[in-house]
Amino acid sequence: MAQLTLLDILNLESFVREQDAYFDAAFLRDLFSSKIVRSQATGKDGVRVPAFEGRLATEAQLIARKISAGTYRFTTYKERLILRGAKRAPRQISIPTVRDRLTLRAICQLLHDHIPPTRSVTPHTLVKRVVAHIREGDQAANSFVRIDVENFFPSLSHPILQRELRKAGVIPLVQNLCSMAITNPTGSPSPLPDRGVPQGLSISGALAALYMLRFDEQQLRSNPSYFRYVDDILYICPTKDADDLLRTVSAKLRARGLKIHAKGTAGKTEISPVQDGVDFLGYRITRGKVSIRESSYKRMFNNLQGVLTDFKHRRDTEKTLFRLNLKITGCIVDKRRRGWMMFFSYTECLSQLKFLDIFIDRQLARVGFPVEKRPEVKRFVKSHHEIKFNLSQTSYIPNFDEFDVNQMTTAISAMTRHTIEEISTWDIERVQREFGRVIAHEVQDLERDVGSPS
Repeated sequence: MAQLTLLDILNLESFVREQDAYFDAAFLRDLFSSKIVRSQATGKDGVRVPAFEGRLATEAQLIARKISAGTYRFTTYKERLILRGAKRAPRQISIPTVRDRLTLRAICQLLHDHIPPTRSVTPHTLVKRVVAHIREGDQAANSFVRIDVENFFPSLSHPILQRELRKAGVIPLVQNLCSMAITNPTGSPSPLPDRGVPQGLSISGALAALYMLRFDEQQLRSNPSYFRYVDDILYICPTKDADDLLRTVSAKLRARGLKIHAKGTAGKTEISPVQDGVDFLGYRITRGKVSIRESSYKRMFNNLQGVLTDFKHRRDTEKTLFRLNLKITGCIVDKRRRGWMMFFSYTECLSQLKFLDIFIDRQLARVGFPVEKRPEVKRFVKSHHEIKFNLSQTSYIPNFDEFDVNQMTTAISAMTRHTIEEISTWDIERVQREFGRVIAHEVQDLERDVGSPS
């Protein structure tokens, strides 16, 4: 083994000190304010975010002390099951306590900062790359090879993941925390598995990205038209090579403990000519046009119908107007774009958006929404334009990070039974706290609107 130089030793010591800083009490307090405070989820201990916030200083010191001493332990995660349709097992989501969520956020931030590829690229970025690639030249003789990994997160091997953490230079302290986090049981105590990363943790995506990092590097070296988003993989290659590529990639993934869906599984693993198009990350991509995948498009009709049916029974005009507009435009919160239109803003098929606007007009009339309030209902076509060309300047798309007290008050009044007069008597901290609670609930609903991009 080569001898470490003095510079190597100093760099290593600096890296260790930097990683320790992520568990400093002051850093944890700042992280809570930026990443946790609006969350509504509660773990096994039943402690809610507002109660935790009331003793944040003490909790941050406790986390810092226990991690430094090597005695930090995660509480069993609360289980949440998400149905995935007939004949499919539900997806298990793990919900940590607020304390554990804060600790996991610190680990996640460390991984992102020191191993940049653990920050997954956005679906938009990948879709743009795919479209650019197929439009650069004559693709008549090429095919899409789409591959979907079966049970991706539950299949990740712990020994392989630990090896990748070591190779990335992550200190043993953080390696151990990651190991404890992914072997911590969900629901009820059970034997510790040797594979699988719980879904729902802030570190899940970062660890999965690290797990696949070497595979990604190898594939990009051999095929620049390789694209991956979590467990959804896409290649563009000559049609005559497609079957061989599929077999080769399947073997390489199997070597990492991953199995793909069989060829021909609808919407999963398939080969299709570029000219016929492919469904990828919620979009339908062809050489001529990018549109919204049929299942994703239909989901929005159901989402809109749900809001308007609720109005039919409750007759709450202001709440319906707020929720309906949010469904249409999406929003910015915590510096992130949220919502269906934000996700699908790369579509080139405006006819789909125009029909959604027509559908809303018809449904507003059907449920008897007040005529004088209908002009305040926003439009998908205009939202698409503002997101694509004017997002930094527009007031059409709500940016909740920039709402003043009056705007917060109006939103709270629209979404709760509190009147504007009542809210005006609250102190600013209470207004901000209630606004954060209301928006967190609505943003969760927006995320469900998008559904799984796979």
